[in-house]
Amino acid sequence: MSFAESYLGQLRAHVGSRPLLVIGVRVLIEDAEGRILILKRSDTGDWGLPAGSLELGESLMDAIHREAKEETNATLEDVQVFGLSSNPAVECYTYPNGDQIQNVSVLATARLAAGTVIGSNDGEADAFRFVAPEAIDKASFSPPEFPAFAYFRAWRETGQFQFV
Repeated sequence: MSFAESYLGQLRAHVGSRPLLVIGVRVLIEDAEGRILILKRSDTGDWGLPAGSLELGESLMDAIHREAKEETNATLEDVQVFGLSSNPAVECYTYPNGDQIQNVSVLATARLAAGTVIGSNDGEADAFRFVAPEAIDKASFSPPEFPAFAYFRAWRETGQFQFV
């Protein structure tokens, strides 16, 4: 689905670039070696995670699967929600076109299903790679998405849901 067809795109047509609260998802997709799939965003050139906003009539779990499929062609297994991020210091963002958002992001992890061939289905990503979470460079990563790695590590270490 194009941005113009999406719920958020339709809202933008009415309200312009003013700040919007956006409910969304971010998913850390692991391969068999425990590396995380990251993608190079076509709009900013930053590396990021498969992520996006909820559509009307869609559950958060459906959004996790849809965004992974649209942005990376990934089929997911063993999806687990490990956190919820709503801290304005992290979640407020202005896109290159001037659109402003404050995210409320469900954070999930999943395994990449065997046989999945990674590639973009919607043009939002220019490149893909699997990297060890500790090797991800903050300077080249999408600012609101980078903290998800720390939340993921904390969840793995403590088993506690990350509510930030």
